[in-house]
Parts: sequence; C-alpha cells; structure tokens
Amino acid sequence: MAFESSRSSGDTARSLAMVNYGLLFAAVFFAGVPALIAVIIAYAQRDNTPPAIRSHHDFQIRIFWVAFSLTLAAGVCFLALLMLGLSSLVEFSQVNGIHGWDTVTLDLSRLTIDGTMIGLIVGGIVLSSLSLIWLVAAPAFGFIRLASERGIGQSA
Repeated sequence: MAFESSRSSGDTARSLAMVNYGLLFAAVFFAGVPALIAVIIAYAQRDNTPPAIRSHHDFQIRIFWVAFSLTLAAGVCFLALLMLGLSSLVEFSQVNGIHGWDTVTLDLSRLTIDGTMIGLIVGGIVLSSLSLIWLVAAPAFGFIRLASERGIGQSA
C-alpha cells in the first residue's frame, strides 16, 4: 500500500510538470501570464518531487527566466525606439509651433530614420522572435522528455 501512495504522488508530480509545460507553451498566446503561474508552481513543487521530475521543474524555471530576459530586452529596444521617435516629434513640433489644438500640424518630411532606429527595430524584432521560438521549442522538448520518462540532462 505504501508503494501505491508513493507511485500516486509521483504520477501527480509528473502530471503537474506536464501541465506546467502546457502553461509555458500557452504563454505565447496569453501575454506571459500562464508562464508566471507555471514558474510559481515549479518553484513550489521542485523540492517535493523525485529527482527526475525536479530536473523538469528546474528546466521550467530556466525556460521562464530566459524568456523573461529576452522579452525584457526586446521591450527595452522598443521603448528606446518609442522614446527616440517621440523626442524627434517633440523637436519637430517645437520648430513648427502649435497654435491651438485645432491647428496642430506635424511635418514628418524632415523625420529621418537613422542607424540607431534601425538597430533598435531589428534588435527588438530579433529578441522577440528568439523569445517566441524559445517559448515554443523549450516546453515541447521538456514535454517530450517527460512523456518518455526521462529527466532533463539525463541521457537516453
């Protein structure tokens, strides 16, 4: 009977790890909120699980932090691009002048896209793409390893 209860708790831990991989994958479609739930579960459960399942919880935590870092870096690129663009617009509006809300004119003919803007656009797109690929590929890899009853970092 004791064997059955330990087997049951191992199955529960394995099922929870599978759910976490699903949450990490779903984070792509729901602005990262499921990933936050998954990492909280992984942190809470990793000390109470067998070593093979613990390796999956550690991997899920790693998936979250890598995706968070890539997304944060992409956000910084896009924010810097926005600030650079807004500062250019403010500079142009001061030159042209604003004579009341009904006569606001904005001359964008002098707005130039320089190397900094292009670098920020490319950097933001590349970092966002890497985050997307990571949040699709890494949970799929972990799920496959878990479904085949192998831990992360263990050979076949």
